[in-house]
Amino acid sequence: MNKWLISALCLLASAPSYSATCKPIKHKNGEIITVYSAPLLGGRIQLPSNLVAPPLVSNSHLWDVDGLKGSNQIFLKPNSQAAEGKNTMIFATTEDGKVYDIMASRVSAKQNQACVIVSTGSPIFNDQQQRDLSQFMTARLPSATQHDQREIQRLQKELTTTQAQSKDAVKKAVVDALQKYQYRIYTRYEWNEGIDFVGRDTISDVYDDGQFTYLRLSNPNRGILSVETVIGGKRAIAPTRYIDSYGMYKVTGIYPRFTLRIDDVTIEVNRRDNRTKGNT
Repeated sequence: MNKWLISALCLLASAPSYSATCKPIKHKNGEIITVYSAPLLGGRIQLPSNLVAPPLVSNSHLWDVDGLKGSNQIFLKPNSQAAEGKNTMIFATTEDGKVYDIMASRVSAKQNQACVIVSTGSPIFNDQQQRDLSQFMTARLPSATQHDQREIQRLQKELTTTQAQSKDAVKKAVVDALQKYQYRIYTRYEWNEGIDFVGRDTISDVYDDGQFTYLRLSNPNRGILSVETVIGGKRAIAPTRYIDSYGMYKVTGIYPRFTLRIDDVTIEVNRRDNRTKGNT
């Protein structure tokens, strides 16, 4: 036999044999995925779902591990022969809400796994068997009977009636509240606008609702208004707020008399009596 042919056969016999296909792994929750990787070769892990962040690596100094966010691929390779770099843990979080725990071990080139494909399918049934089983179970589900349809229609009718009654109750409550509020309104206020021209036609309306006093000026942009009254036997400024959307002043409390000051005008306002329905 030709000596060159013998040499070639010897080289083929001594060369390491690598797997020609990727290794499939059926993964279940709680299982740790084991992969083997050799220096200078490395491998790839394909996950069932895309990464939401780059994978975490416990031994990142002695292992090169990378995975792009939004992809389902992880690439790994040990970068040293140090004893401390024999193993590493890889933690991959994916879009389906799962975290895959991966134990990577450094091996020789002959044992290197070029690629590992992880799936979440059944370890017993293949994909076609799972589809057939799903279709069979779906077909066995009971369909809605005529009685069920009548019950659904009855419940829908009850729901519609309840919603209509609820709307009517809300409208009635609003009307009752408005009527009750109107019953509390007190308008028997008197004020003296003075004899000077500057004090005339200053106030347009004064009334209260048993809790607050409301003032409307003939010209709301005339100036800054203050309300002076007697609280505890002493003169004091009553808290006042201007309601721009209604052009009115809201004074906290009701008083038998108070003094209204605006610009150079002073007006005395009196409540004819102390009758009030209050907040009852």
